[in-house]
Amino acid sequence: MRTKALHVLALLTVSFGALAAPIAGHAQAGLTVEATATAVCETGTFVLNVAGGSGAYDLTWDFGDGEASIEAAVAAYPHSVDHAFPGSGDYAWTVMATDATSPEAVGTATGTLAIGPAVTLTSDVFPPVLTLTGGQASMTFQATPSGGTPPYSFAWDLDGDGLIDPGSDPSSPTASFTYTGAGKFEASVIVTDGCGLSATDALAVVVFDPEAACHPRAQQIAQAVDSLFPGQAGDLYTCEDIFGMFNGDLTGSQLGFGRMWHAYQMALSIEELTWEEILDWQLGGNGWGLLAQIDRYAEVLDDLDTRQLYEMVMSGEASVQDIRTAARATVQTEADFEEALARLSDGTSPGELLRFYRTADDLGLDPDSLDAYLDAGLDLSAISHAGQVASRFGVGLDEIVDAEAAGHSWGEISQAFRLADDETSAEEILAAGIQSFRRQQQETTSDEHATGQDAHLAEQLASRYGMSVAEIEALAADCGGDWGCVRDRLRNQPATGATAAQDDGTAQRIASQYGVSVDRVWSIYNGSCSGDWGCVRKTLKGDNGRPGNH
Repeated sequence: MRTKALHVLALLTVSFGALAAPIAGHAQAGLTVEATATAVCETGTFVLNVAGGSGAYDLTWDFGDGEASIEAAVAAYPHSVDHAFPGSGDYAWTVMATDATSPEAVGTATGTLAIGPAVTLTSDVFPPVLTLTGGQASMTFQATPSGGTPPYSFAWDLDGDGLIDPGSDPSSPTASFTYTGAGKFEASVIVTDGCGLSATDALAVVVFDPEAACHPRAQQIAQAVDSLFPGQAGDLYTCEDIFGMFNGDLTGSQLGFGRMWHAYQMALSIEELTWEEILDWQLGGNGWGLLAQIDRYAEVLDDLDTRQLYEMVMSGEASVQDIRTAARATVQTEADFEEALARLSDGTSPGELLRFYRTADDLGLDPDSLDAYLDAGLDLSAISHAGQVASRFGVGLDEIVDAEAAGHSWGEISQAFRLADDETSAEEILAAGIQSFRRQQQETTSDEHATGQDAHLAEQLASRYGMSVAEIEALAADCGGDWGCVRDRLRNQPATGATAAQDDGTAQRIASQYGVSVDRVWSIYNGSCSGDWGCVRKTLKGDNGRPGNH
């Protein structure tokens, strides 16, 4: 059956593979063809545009109704062609354009054009299976036309005798019929549009007389279900029992053979449930696929079987989605299934639940411990991050959590644990403040450096003046740490024999090294260098490059 409207627009642009690339002059190997197709009544109108090639093209038309035509050397575009179709239908048309000059270039466009109306026939009871009650059964039919040119008229033959039913309203899209005997009937409708074009559709109607025989499908289902008894069916069923269920004796509306048969097939594989329970599941609005899912979930759960999961859903204790989420948490983590269900029942979302158990697994926590952290005001992201920081620095999770709860940023916490050592804990560093602790470190380092320099200088002066380090340090203390004062005192004190001899030896070596007189060395030593042999050497090294200083 066609569903396209009468006025159809089909716009297609087709190129043949590598032929789509244009080539200069007459070397062009492909054409671009665009065509639109519309219809009014039985006449189709095609409007064509062609690009590429010489500009004059031979056109080959196939209208899809067995008719074809050829137009030679058409040069004016857009080019229009009308074609009369033989009647209603969907017509697959094709037009091929060939360059009228050499070398040959080809392009094509295709589409489908709907001529006349289309119609769909439905019934108020579907599938259209009726049971005679008091010798008759009635059904109402609905025709839904589309396409064509309104207004539509309707001709009905609902008993399949080939004659238009008398009394039916040709302007109405609905019609009713009362069947008075059992059998198979073809109900059909012919729709005619304002152009006189028509379309038809039909339904097969089955009417049963329960007093004459039982429905064969009902007999098949009854026998199949009885084969399950007593393990998976609660009772034995006759053909009439099944047909009564089909007619609505169980639910007040037609149950459908398809549902009953599918329930039987599922009962073959789900041993824990009876056929009736499986049927109740579907009648309760649950899909067959969901029942198959909870049967699979039962296979991976140690403590629950399919029946228990089924009863949870049917009683409203848990939804299939909750069971699915809790089962995933059980399989993927160390979650307890019933505990996971309880959390979902309390409002935890599926995503939050899986994240909760994964976080517990990652941190090696039991759910109660993780709950305690959450109750303290942390969220899962903060707890997870705290676990990462704790692992990085090899400390307990509580230390990181306490630091975060005290209001410190993650950056501050990481710095504090990086700076901590045996003497100062991260907690003490955070209490003092990162910047303050760093300043204290710098000051301590500076003091230690200065102390080291003082000790080294004391050793040098002690060696130079033949004194002990303790004597030099005492002199430095007397000078208030002023090493210039220490040097002045050392230079002005009477030299001991050992010191004088040492200084004479130093003066002789320097004089020889720099090629100057000993008097010159002593002059610098006692003058500008104030008793500093290093200063003497530096002065003479600089003087070596200047004339007149030797």
